[in-house]
Order: sequence, then structure tokens, then C-alpha cells
Amino acid sequence: MWRLLWKNLLRNKRRTLLTVSSVAVSLFLLSSLAVVYTAFGKPLENGDSIPVLMVRRAAGIIFPLPVSQEAKIKAVPGVVACARFNWFGGYWVDPTNFFANFAVEADTVFDVYRGVTIPPDQLEAFKRDRTAAVAGRRLIEKYHWKIGDRITLLGSPYGIPVELTLRGIFTLGPDDQLFFHWEYMNEALGRPDYVGLYEVRVDRPETAARVAQAIDRMFRNTDAETKTESLNAFLLNFISMLGNVRGIILMIGSAVIFTILLVVANTMAMSIRERTAEAAVMRSLGFRAVHILGLFVGESLVLTLGGALVGVGSAKLLYDRLALSKFTQFIFADIHMRAETFILCFSVAVLIALAAAGLPAYRAARLNIAEALRHTG
Repeated sequence: MWRLLWKNLLRNKRRTLLTVSSVAVSLFLLSSLAVVYTAFGKPLENGDSIPVLMVRRAAGIIFPLPVSQEAKIKAVPGVVACARFNWFGGYWVDPTNFFANFAVEADTVFDVYRGVTIPPDQLEAFKRDRTAAVAGRRLIEKYHWKIGDRITLLGSPYGIPVELTLRGIFTLGPDDQLFFHWEYMNEALGRPDYVGLYEVRVDRPETAARVAQAIDRMFRNTDAETKTESLNAFLLNFISMLGNVRGIILMIGSAVIFTILLVVANTMAMSIRERTAEAAVMRSLGFRAVHILGLFVGESLVLTLGGALVGVGSAKLLYDRLALSKFTQFIFADIHMRAETFILCFSVAVLIALAAAGLPAYRAARLNIAEALRHTG
């Protein structure tokens, strides 16, 4: 049966090649949409297992928190480390040189970001110098900075520039960001003693929900109520500001699936119609209806899965190679083809193959032999 299946597919090489190519291009587009759709729903693949919580103002991320809350947060059972974060929003030299830069608590920021790697001597230099800064490897390579360079950040919404000295380079984690001392910024602003948000590391992921509830309960009914959430939930707040993008992606993806179905269905309908008489001859020679049905459906599966292998495989190689990490300057996510996305795309390909060939193949297999022999494609 396999030899017969391949011979039938290669009977019209041009049609087979065009169908596989169309399916491959369509499934590449569908895979790309699925990658973004998945990332919009769960920005960090393992975000829920990272023992880090984000504490922000319940009224909104744009409203600051008082620095006096830090000591109380650190006293909550299960909290291992707590660091202040303020989005500074400056640029270097030219507005086009815009990147994520934060004023942070130098002594504790890398206790929260334990996955980040920075040489111990550079970390100590960063902690000692109030005008020091550390930057991620990707940012260093982009702007060709080196240790000791002077970096002035301009254009911040705070209305002040900060003059920094690069003291360290970190890898892994947010390696396209720059950190400098929160105390330096606070002093330059006249010591308002406000914090954009706190990042809190807990002892283990299982206690994160309990710690989050304890922090929010502690500041309930105060003039600075908090909202404590996981990294994924925090990022989803930013994504929600873009509107119902997932709904739009879902609609486009549905249109792509319908298009693939039409392409494969048209090809299989033409092929089966042309070979109805051949199917009757095969049945007269002893082949059963189930063999005929399996032959036609098998051809549809080979066509569709062949296109899926090229299209979905290319998308996986591309996005894994690009190692994208954000949708905009503000929204970070793991943008690569995850296992569930890969399985979903191939499952869609199988369903399309079955739907495209199922009905015409069943009719051809069940058609009366005498009627089928008189059939002309």
C-alpha cells in the first residue's frame, strides 16, 4: 500500500509540489501566529515556577509606593529578598538609543535575580559607587560599551539626567537592561522616597500565593494598597493595554486554517475524482473499501504532514534562532515555539488532512463497482 500511495502522489508531481508548498507557507504563518498567541497568554514559559513576586500599587502601575513599606514586606514569612525598582525611561545620546533602564536597590537586586550572572568584583564595584551602573550583555554588545565608560541617560519622564559609570556586565536574565542606584535617583529628585514597585523573592514557588496574599492583606485599607502578583500576571497587565490582540490573532489563524483546508480539499477532490474508476478496479481485484479509504486518506496525510514538517519546522528553527524576548520596549516574553505550540500545529495539520479527504474518499470507497467503472473524472 505504501508503494502504491507514493506512486499516486508522484503521478502529478507539479500538483503535489504546489500543494505541499502552499500548506508549508500557510502552516509557517499559522505557527508564527501561534507563537505570538501563546506568548501573549503566558509571557514567560516557566514564569509561574519562578519564586519572584511583583508588588505594585493596586490603583495602577503608574502610581508609586512609599519606601516605608519595604521593611514590612521583608518581615513577611517566606520573603527571602526584596528590591526597589523604578522605571527611569531615559535614552543614551540620541532618542533612538532607547532601552529599558531602572533605578534599583543595588545591595539586593541580584539577590532577587539569582539566575543572573555577574562577576563578584564587578558586583562589589557596583555596590560601592553611587553613580555606578551595570548593563546586560546584549546591551553592551549593541552599543559597544566597556567597563569604565561614562553613560549619561537623558529624556527621562522625571525631567533629570543621570551620569553613570559602567561598573559591571551581567548575563542571563534581563540582559538588554541597565540598572543604576535607586538612592542616586532619589537624591536627585529631592528625596521623595517613593518606589515604582518592589520585586520580592520567596523561599519556594509553593509559598508565592500565600506570601502575595499576606503582603496585600497587610496594606489593605491604607493609602497605598498593593497588588502582588507573579511575573506572568504582571506582564499580562501590560499586554492587556494593547487591546484584544489574542482575539485578532485567533481570527487570522482561523482564516489561515480554513485556507489550508480548501487547498488540501481541492487537491484531494481532484485526485479522487480522477481515480474513481481505478478504485473500482482495485475493489474488483480484491481490495476492500477500507483499503481504498486508507489509501486516499493516507495521501492527504502525507501531503499535509509534509507541508507541516517544512512550515512548522522552519518556524521553530527561525524563532529559536532569533531568540526574541519582547514585543515592545516594555513587554518582555519568551517568544519561541514551545512544545505545546509545536504539537498544536501538527495536530491541526492532521485534522485538516482528515477533513479534506474524509468525505470524498469515503464516497469513492463505498461507490458501487459498476457505477464507479462508468465514472469519468
